[in-house]
Amino acid sequence: MRLVTREKTYNTMDKNNVPAVVIQSGETVQIQTKQNNGDWLQSVDDCWDPSKSKDGPNLCTVVAVEGACPGDTLAVEILDVVPEDLGYTGFAGWRSKLSRDIWPNDWDVVTKTVTIDEDGVNWSKALKLPLQPMIGTIGTAPEGEGLTNRYAYPTGGNMDVQEICPGTTIYLPVCVPGALLHVGDVHAIMGDGEIPHGGGIECRATVTLRVTVQKGYAARQWLRAENAEYIMTIANKDRIKDSFCEATRELIHWMCDDYDFTPQEAYLLLGQVMEARCTMLHGDDGPFSPYICKIKKKYLKADPQAEWR
Repeated sequence: MRLVTREKTYNTMDKNNVPAVVIQSGETVQIQTKQNNGDWLQSVDDCWDPSKSKDGPNLCTVVAVEGACPGDTLAVEILDVVPEDLGYTGFAGWRSKLSRDIWPNDWDVVTKTVTIDEDGVNWSKALKLPLQPMIGTIGTAPEGEGLTNRYAYPTGGNMDVQEICPGTTIYLPVCVPGALLHVGDVHAIMGDGEIPHGGGIECRATVTLRVTVQKGYAARQWLRAENAEYIMTIANKDRIKDSFCEATRELIHWMCDDYDFTPQEAYLLLGQVMEARCTMLHGDDGPFSPYICKIKKKYLKADPQAEWR
């Protein structure tokens, strides 16, 4: 298994970023990710403030995949995510309109540094949070100009979706030779909405992935992922409603493409069993508005000839 260290990272997804390594399709690789905005956190006594975020946003390590060509799919299986022993969360109230909308305040910097061990996140002497590591930023390089890692796009990016975790496969479009997979911004745990700018416990980590090139790209516009229980779609637009609609539309396409639904059947069924939420919201209504929509596989047709009426 190849080990990729965190010495070289980027805060954009760009076809000109130099990959740390080139792997073969089907190869398993371990990637040491950098903390989302730099190396400032070295001890439990170190505290975040906005000046510490100058290296961000969401620094990513880059891996190229031999034989990946534009029009292909990069199937990225997340096998393991192991956080290191320190993490933090925090925000500056004066630059967070969302915090003032939720709770009128004149707060300055609000932050917390924690230790992490195999049993969880040590929030305080009295409270231990479960370890639920996930990858906040993952995507492939776009064909055109580079894109900031601050946002999410049809090629991936900063989605902060908790389901992008061990046991999930995410399908990413290949837009440039080698795909240039960008991975970073791991959280030890994160709540829905990510209401502080560092809403999850930001940390360094070692991520284990198996990356496979599949010929052709099935997704119509936005991103698809799956685990043993669900198929899932993710979209990010400027408005929450638009993100929701795009993710739902992609889920209907998937149900029609692979499970022999008609759009009408899919739409009706999702009205009973779809699960959906906005995973990250900063500011008024975007562009931090990634939405995930998902349906349990047990509700999908196992037999294409099955009668539904």
